[in-house]
Amino acid sequence: MSIKTSLRASILLLASIPVIIMAVLSYIVASNKYVELSKESMKYTANTYREGFEATLDTLISSNELLATNMYLQSFLAEKVNTPNIDLTTSNYFKNVEDQIKQAGNKLGDNVSFTLYDVDGYYILGSDTNTGDWNEYMTDAVSSIHKTTIYTNASISEHEHDIEVITPVLLKDTVIGIVRASVHSSYFKSFIQENGDCFIIDAEGNYLFGYDDITKDKFAAKAISDLQKNKEKNAYGTIFENSGADYIYSYSALQDYDWLYIMRQDRSTYHAIISSLPLLMCVGLIIILVIAVQVSGYLTKKFTSPIMKLKACMMDATDGNYDVSCDIESDNEFGDLSNCFNQMMEIICDTNERQILTQKKLEANEAQLIEHNKHVEELAYTDGLTKLYNRMAFMRFAQEILDSNKGSFNKHAVIFIDLDDFKNVNDTLGHDFGDELLIQMANQLRACTKKGDVLARTGGDEFLIFKNHVADMQEIHETAEALVDITTHPFHIKGEIVHVSLSVGISIFPQDGLSLTELIKTSDIAMYCAKTSGKNSYRFFTSQMADDIDHKNDIIAVLQKAIKENELYLVYQPQADVRTGKIIGYEALMRLKSTELGYISPAEFIPVAEENGLINELGDWALFEACAFNMRLMNEGFDPIIVSVNVSTAQLSGSHLITTLKRVEEETGMPLRYLEIEITESILMNDLEHNLALINQIKALGAKISLDDFGTGYSSFNYLTQIPINTLKIDKSFIDGICSNEKDRYIADTIISLAHKMDIRVIAEGVEDGEQLRILQQQMCDVLQGYYFSKPVEENNFISLLRKY
Repeated sequence: MSIKTSLRASILLLASIPVIIMAVLSYIVASNKYVELSKESMKYTANTYREGFEATLDTLISSNELLATNMYLQSFLAEKVNTPNIDLTTSNYFKNVEDQIKQAGNKLGDNVSFTLYDVDGYYILGSDTNTGDWNEYMTDAVSSIHKTTIYTNASISEHEHDIEVITPVLLKDTVIGIVRASVHSSYFKSFIQENGDCFIIDAEGNYLFGYDDITKDKFAAKAISDLQKNKEKNAYGTIFENSGADYIYSYSALQDYDWLYIMRQDRSTYHAIISSLPLLMCVGLIIILVIAVQVSGYLTKKFTSPIMKLKACMMDATDGNYDVSCDIESDNEFGDLSNCFNQMMEIICDTNERQILTQKKLEANEAQLIEHNKHVEELAYTDGLTKLYNRMAFMRFAQEILDSNKGSFNKHAVIFIDLDDFKNVNDTLGHDFGDELLIQMANQLRACTKKGDVLARTGGDEFLIFKNHVADMQEIHETAEALVDITTHPFHIKGEIVHVSLSVGISIFPQDGLSLTELIKTSDIAMYCAKTSGKNSYRFFTSQMADDIDHKNDIIAVLQKAIKENELYLVYQPQADVRTGKIIGYEALMRLKSTELGYISPAEFIPVAEENGLINELGDWALFEACAFNMRLMNEGFDPIIVSVNVSTAQLSGSHLITTLKRVEEETGMPLRYLEIEITESILMNDLEHNLALINQIKALGAKISLDDFGTGYSSFNYLTQIPINTLKIDKSFIDGICSNEKDRYIADTIISLAHKMDIRVIAEGVEDGEQLRILQQQMCDVLQGYYFSKPVEENNFISLLRKY
């Protein structure tokens, strides 16, 4: 063995013995100390979670008690007490009480539902589905509940882990009903974890809100039993720490409810940490041994310095340093070796200089080529305006992530972002402002992404985010909310303040698509749903959205051929004189019955036609068809009457409607004085100045104007003086209430009286019974339209009605 090796071995041996002894002692002390700290942490965590659980439960109880003391609800149940046989759905308070209960249910989410029972235990209404009467499930009489009571494992509960918070509704200390809050375990998910490591135990030892049966754990069962006997002594603590047990348990008592909050933690976690200590000790030993090696090298240097110098020179030469020389000054063999080494390096160096010059030229050319390729790739994958990835880059990098995770269970998300009304910015301020807005928006979006995500601008005002490795849905919700919140503050661009909003659609891999193309498509559908739902929001993709899109496309396909295929037709609802009952007019209503889809409601196909530019063709067809029918009636000898036809927003734009009306008169032969154009309040106010000019042109042609649905929109009498209308139609919502609601009756009377003073005819829509007709006759209404006289009918039935009336 060499001297150098012997010296180093001796130093290492002396250094390692005390370190090993110190490591063993440190392991014993650290193990005991860590277990004590873990126990204290468990006790503190259990108490903190118990306080959070108790606060959440107290909030729920307060909400239930606040609902039980609601003035409308007390007055509502008092009617039942005073009049036992009353139908509460007819009560004046029914709507208010229903709104209060629904608002309470909406406020606390899907995991809490509220139900109202009367004093006899009969179900009245609730924020969720009807669960049946109280007495069907519970033995306690409603009248016996005088304070808020919590039922656990009650037979009335819909789910096994529900609890029922029952609060009496008191009137002068008398129980007149109860409010029941049914609470699902998911309501406490922040404190009762689904992994089964948190439990609530009631006074009888029953487990509440547990997702795991810990009674199967014999150590846990014994520890809980001991705690039940001594629970009054301590508010919280550690209840089990036996070295043979799989878990450490801690508890905290809910004194107000006589419940126990219990947590457990797998001891394997502690064992893993403790077992890592020897590894740490070994690392420390290695560090000390490295130091010992350095020291030993220093001590042995003087014995081995010639050899080490020569070795170092040879290693330098091996690494490519051909200018190295060995400076060993000795008359022995080492000096000869040093001289021979220096001569050899001179020969190699001369040859290598020529090789280095050639190599540098090659490297310079290679560096230039790499820089060029990098620039080309940057141009190919970067959006020139925002410097984000473009669509090509997004498809490449997102696909690489998906491919690298094949066979795993990782979740990913694609987020489709579209700026609402971005075109307005370009149109009103100019494209320079639009470009600056996109740049600022890109910077804001960068702040909402994390490392590993892919952000790209894929269109004019469209962006895509690929979120890599989604931990849970809460993370996606937080990201989406952060994106929508970007537009809560306006953008400052070149001295101008710009307000925009975002519509965001989200799809999740793998449930919403297995390929990147599918994920982009489904997120685009979800974004469109967010935009059509009011904008400035986000939506997650659902299969229903795809079905709605498919159904909408089916409707578009049907509409495109509906006129040619005779799938469109008109029905006619008579308008009768209130005093004589004679038919003096009628409204033409469009209907659609497809051979593929069957009957399609106007409320469904009209918005689709407006959105896809088909409404003008359908509207023109309806005008021609209705006027042609009206002309046939006059040709058959019937007295001339007025036909009413509705028009949409799209039909009012430009001068298309005026051109159509002129053609209608020419081609059908019907004088336009027998045509009445119906316009709703909301459509009229979209562009009041333009629409007023258009109405005057319609009037100049001889047609009449009817203002439909009056009372549901702006309901401003001021603009009635500006609009030359002939007829005012009171909305059905007012007619429905004139028999039971004095305010609706007064409003209808006021509208009729004022309209008559302005020489405007009044039609009451939705008249369905004789009592409504009697009141309208007293109020001097001119015309009725509704099921009381006739529902909309086809041509032959309408002609029969004309002959009869």
